[in-house]
Amino acid sequence: MATVRKRRTTKAPSRKVTRKNANKHKKKVNVIGNKIIRENWDKKATLRQNYARLGLLPSLNGVTGGIEVKDEAEVEENEQMTLEELAETLTEEQGIIQRDDDGNIINIIVGKAKTKEEIDEMMERDVEPVKAKTDVVRALEAQAANVLKKERYQSEGEVVWAAQLVEKYGDNYEKMFWDRKLNPNQQTVAQLKKRISALLS
Repeated sequence: MATVRKRRTTKAPSRKVTRKNANKHKKKVNVIGNKIIRENWDKKATLRQNYARLGLLPSLNGVTGGIEVKDEAEVEENEQMTLEELAETLTEEQGIIQRDDDGNIINIIVGKAKTKEEIDEMMERDVEPVKAKTDVVRALEAQAANVLKKERYQSEGEVVWAAQLVEKYGDNYEKMFWDRKLNPNQQTVAQLKKRISALLS
């Protein structure tokens, strides 16, 4: 029986896999989704470069390994805050590295994980709209606004689910949160308040 290498050479004896050949087969990103993004996509640039140019995020989870802040306006804004104020703005995935004049690390401050109460408070807070930085983002926001104008259909099952929770717990959303049978998706207290009031109003 022939070895794997022998079999490979008999299939195509003249073809050698080299780095040059391998690079030819690199997949290019073919944008087939949103029309606005498709029209503004630069096929010569990478996915990350395109997203940065269009004013979009390539990932909601941030970047592994961290990002060095190079935007002068952002650096200036951060310099006006005290270290304690800056530390309060950190999420659990972020950190601050303090260095001395020689570049040696003297302190590392890591962001704290948010408590359940803090998360609920954030969910209830009204979020101020962020001004769009690029024309592409403005066009996408306008497109999304037109889609959101259509009222969301509420199924009979959702209304029954909300009624069961209210019947069992009244307005005690904390107890609703812990009910794994009626709240299998573990929606937070703030999410439950919002959904139930929308479904039963």
